[in-house]
Order: sequence, then C-alpha cells, then structure tokens
Amino acid sequence: MDEDTLRDRADAWRRRAAETHDRREREANLLIAAHYAALADLMAARSRRALPGIED
Repeated sequence: MDEDTLRDRADAWRRRAAETHDRREREANLLIAAHYAALADLMAARSRRALPGIED
C-alpha cells in the first residue's frame, strides 16, 4: 500500500465516523483512521530519509 492509499483510507474512515450516530462506533472509526494516517506519516518519513541529499 502506498502513502496516498493510506491517506485515502484514513479520510474514508473519518467520513464513516462522521456519519454514524453510535459513539463507540465513531470512536472506533476515528481510531482506525488515526492508525492509517500514522502509517502514512511513517511511510512519508522513511521515503524522505531514503532520498539522497535530504537530511532532517
């Protein structure tokens, strides 16, 4: 899975959370979204480090 796909999935889970009326389901959906977003952030950070000439 690439970074864009992970971000798209995070957005989809956020939308799903916004549509539900059940508090527990909303919280679970937001947690899933947060995990997808975190994976995308990790992937982005790793790819930045892998590029030559780029330092943090």
